Amino acid sequence: MIIPNGSDVKKVEQVQLARSHESSKTQEKRGTYITRLVMTLEECLAKLGVNTTTHVDLLALIERMACLIHESMSVSSRNYHSVQHVFDVAENLIIDEPIAVIAALFHDCVYYHVDGGLSDLQYEKLKGAVTRAAGAANGVSGCGCLQNTPICEAHKTTHCADDTLLCMVEKIFGYSVGQAVNHTNGLNEFLSAIIAVRELAPVLPRPTLAKIACCLEATIPFRPVDTKTGESCMDKLFDKMTKVNVDFSLGFSQEEVVTCVQRAADLSGADVLNFGTGDVFWFLDNTWSLLPESNEGLRRSHLYTVQQFQFAVFKMYGFFCFLQPEVIYPFYQNFPAPETIQERVGHASNNLHVGRSYVGAKLLSLSILSAVAELTGGDAPISLFMGDLPSRHTSIASPIGQTGKHDKLSSLTEPAGLMGVDLEDEGEEDFSDIKYNKDVYEVLSKGRRTESSF
Repeated sequence: MIIPNGSDVKKVEQVQLARSHESSKTQEKRGTYITRLVMTLEECLAKLGVNTTTHVDLLALIERMACLIHESMSVSSRNYHSVQHVFDVAENLIIDEPIAVIAALFHDCVYYHVDGGLSDLQYEKLKGAVTRAAGAANGVSGCGCLQNTPICEAHKTTHCADDTLLCMVEKIFGYSVGQAVNHTNGLNEFLSAIIAVRELAPVLPRPTLAKIACCLEATIPFRPVDTKTGESCMDKLFDKMTKVNVDFSLGFSQEEVVTCVQRAADLSGADVLNFGTGDVFWFLDNTWSLLPESNEGLRRSHLYTVQQFQFAVFKMYGFFCFLQPEVIYPFYQNFPAPETIQERVGHASNNLHVGRSYVGAKLLSLSILSAVAELTGGDAPISLFMGDLPSRHTSIASPIGQTGKHDKLSSLTEPAGLMGVDLEDEGEEDFSDIKYNKDVYEVLSKGRRTESSF
């Protein structure tokens, strides 16, 4: 059973705060992403008793895994869930433990709807677990469904007798025979788990692979307590691991099964720790960076339209209204500690409240802008209404003496105060009776800390 002390939790919080303000140059000094992946995998495997003495081809295997993770998480559609995210999750763990860290490295290898399908390499790694949909280039289905509605049939695409490792992962995820697996019940996490255990199978025993798959099952987010049974997702994971332990002769004691689930709860909390930060501005920055992942139009940084932006913000507002802070952070048998969960839930509640107000204000302004667009010719690029967006291209200065065009435009672009208009009222009004959230007001007036392309 995992029993962390209070200093462990505080240490993690201090690291998180430092990382949130770390510059990109400082991160670069820590090595390239592939180098860091190689070193982290090598270190974790060494702690598990795997080294070049026990496996002569270990370095080649580690490099292959590092390149697989890097390629999977470096596609253009990834913004928040990039390679840096796996290191952030690993550093957010309360207990620095090699099984959880390895699981963190693999946990977002597959992000089907964000990436637009599976890469050829991913499809190769998932043979037998998925089949190409009829007419789809890289669909996840054997049912002839559309590429963008992937379905994988558990225990049916490949029978358990033909692939016991795949069968074990399917049972850890709790899928019944022929059950449709899609994005609503853990498709991304399931496929990431299969890739992880298959890549690690040459060097790690089945019980260790089961522990890693257990961690990855727990990263399916935001699952409420079952209203019929009163069980949490961690309670159900314990039951599934208990059965898998017997069915596959893993040799775990009951206490070891408890530790498996607690370790999984730690990784699950680390993955969504952004919601429970005490820094609301960091929360808003991270949340805003998710927009282009779930809204393809925003990836075209200078071409997206008013209505595309409005719809993206509308979806985020709906998510903030839907999500209950109590379901964000799973725990099992007092791990993480009740006071840690209480603190995280408290911060998450405040962050969601601020997020609703901030995103709601954005939604209001964009709705007005969208209405204006619709009444004046229809939807159009947002730059038509709000001016050019941030760009790496800069204008070339006019030759000396040729500033006439600037003079003509100055009256439209210069602040009113520079044109003889006094911006300060002679008598200040008292706004003390107006209720407002200071955090929301600050971020609306000063902007978010991190620049974005939209």
